[in-house]
Amino acid sequence: MLQIAVSRGGKEPVIIFLAVIAIGLAAAFYLYFVVDKYSLLYYWDAVSHSVAARKLVDWGENPGLGQIGTVWMPLPHFLLIPFVLVDLLFSTGFAGTALSLPCLALTSVYLYKIAKGLQIPGIAVIPAYAAFAGALLYATNPNILYLGITSMTEAPFMLFFVASAYYFQMWYQKGNKLRDLILCSVFLSFATLCRYESWFLPVFLIIVVGVFAIKKKEGKDQQSNNRKALAILASILSLSSIVFWLAWNQYHYGDPFEFSNAQYYSASWYAQNRPFRELLFLQPANVLSVYGVTALAMYGPILLGAGVAGYYVFRKARIDGKKIVLLFLALPPLFTIVSLLIGIGEMSYWFNSRFMVLLSPLIIVMTCIFLAKVGDDGRIVKRRRAITIAAIVGALFIYQLAIPAFAAVITVDDAKGGYSVKENQLAIKTGEALKSLYDGNGKIMVLTGSGLEQRIMVTSGIALRNFDEIIEPSTWKASFKEPWSYDRWLVITSHPGSDALNTTKYWLDRQDELATHYNTVYENEYYKIMALK
Repeated sequence: MLQIAVSRGGKEPVIIFLAVIAIGLAAAFYLYFVVDKYSLLYYWDAVSHSVAARKLVDWGENPGLGQIGTVWMPLPHFLLIPFVLVDLLFSTGFAGTALSLPCLALTSVYLYKIAKGLQIPGIAVIPAYAAFAGALLYATNPNILYLGITSMTEAPFMLFFVASAYYFQMWYQKGNKLRDLILCSVFLSFATLCRYESWFLPVFLIIVVGVFAIKKKEGKDQQSNNRKALAILASILSLSSIVFWLAWNQYHYGDPFEFSNAQYYSASWYAQNRPFRELLFLQPANVLSVYGVTALAMYGPILLGAGVAGYYVFRKARIDGKKIVLLFLALPPLFTIVSLLIGIGEMSYWFNSRFMVLLSPLIIVMTCIFLAKVGDDGRIVKRRRAITIAAIVGALFIYQLAIPAFAAVITVDDAKGGYSVKENQLAIKTGEALKSLYDGNGKIMVLTGSGLEQRIMVTSGIALRNFDEIIEPSTWKASFKEPWSYDRWLVITSHPGSDALNTTKYWLDRQDELATHYNTVYENEYYKIMALK
C-alpha cells in the first residue's frame, strides 16, 4: 500500500508519511503517559471495535465468521486483528494506533497527490509547497489526529475513500487508463466495507464511466468496444463489497437490510430512541446550523475561509467537467447531511462531531488551490508573494496547533462525554477489580449490556473466551437460567444497557438465589463481582 501511494511522487510523499507517523506517535504517547492511560479508549465505539475484532479469533461460543455481525462494516475489524491479539496493545488502545496512524499518514500522502494532480487553467501547476501544507494541515488537525490514533473506523475509511478519489482523478484527467479505474474501484470497494457514507460512490462511478464510454469518440471497431466494456466492468467492481454485505446479512440474518433495522444497534434505532432526531428530522435549517457550527469548531475560521476562497478560484476556472472530481469528494459529507434530514443519523454539535472528518478532503484541496493561486498571482511581486504565502500558511498551522490550548478539541470532547458517565467510570473500576481477582479459572458471566461489558473486558485484560455474554438475545443459553452450573464468576450491574435490561433485571430480582451459590467479592455503587462458593 505504501509503495503504491508513494510511487511517482518524489521524496515529498515519503517525508509526509514519516512526519505524520512521528507526530501521531508523539500525540499517542503524550495522551497515554501524561494525560490518561485510557485516553486512547475514550470513545465507546473504540472499545467496541477492538473487542469486535478480537472476538473473530478469541471468543468461546462461535469464533470466526460468526462474529462478523451486522451494522458495523467488517473490514476495519479484520484489519485490527493482528494488533488486538497483542494483550498490551488491546488493553491500552494502542492496537487502534497501530492500524489508524498508518492510515492517517497514507491519507495525507494521497491528499498531497490529489492536490498536485489538479489541472486548473490560470495556475500552471499546484506547487509542492501548497500540496505539502495541505497534507500536513489534514494530519495535524487535533480532531482528525485523535481519530487517527484510536481504533475508530474513520481513519481506514478516509484512506480508502481518498485513495479512490485520487485514482478517479487520475483516470478522469490522465487519459482514462484502465489501471487507474481498477485501483479506484478496488479502493472504493474497501471504503464501502468500512462505512456506509461511501455507498453512493459506486453508483456515481458507474454512471460517470458509462456516460464517458457512450460519449467518447473512438472508432467503432471491436478493440474500442472491448476497452469501453472493460472500463464499465472495472467500475462495477466497486459494488462488490456492497453486494457481499447484503448477501451476508441475508444469509446470516434472513434480511439483507438487517444492518439498518437491527434493534439496539442500528443507526436508525439509536436515532429513533434518542432526543437528537427531533431537532433535525426534516428541518434543514437546524441540520445546516449544527453542521456549520461543528465545521467551524473543527476546522477554524482561517482554514474554512481559505477553503471557501479556493472554491471561488475553482469555480472561476473553466475546466471541462471540473465538478466531477469535486462531486466525488462531496458525496460522503452529503450523505451525512441527508441521513440527518431523513432521521437515520444523529448529530448535536460535539456529539458525533467525528462525522465532520468526511468534509476534510474538500476543505484541504480547496485550500491548496487558494495557496497556489496566491503564489501564482502576477499582480504581487515575487518577494511579497512568498511573504504572503508564508504568513497564510503560518496562520493556518498556528491556529490549528493552538486549538488544544484555547478551544475545544471536539472529537476528544465527544469521546470524553461518553467516557465520563458514571456507569462507564464504575465499569472501569469493576474491570480493574476483576483483573486483580480473577485467577484464570472458570468462565465469567456478565450481566451489564454489551457496551459496559466491553469496557470491563478491555480494562480487565482477561482473554475474551473466558467471558459468558448475557444480553437480550442470550436467553436461550442454559447458563442464563443456571449460571452457577457453568460460570465460576458473575458480574452484574443495577444500571444495565438497553440490550440487557430484561436479562439483567431477571437476576436482579433473584439475588437471593444467586447468594446461595456465589459470594460477593467486590461491590461498588452500580456493580457487583461474585465468585462461586
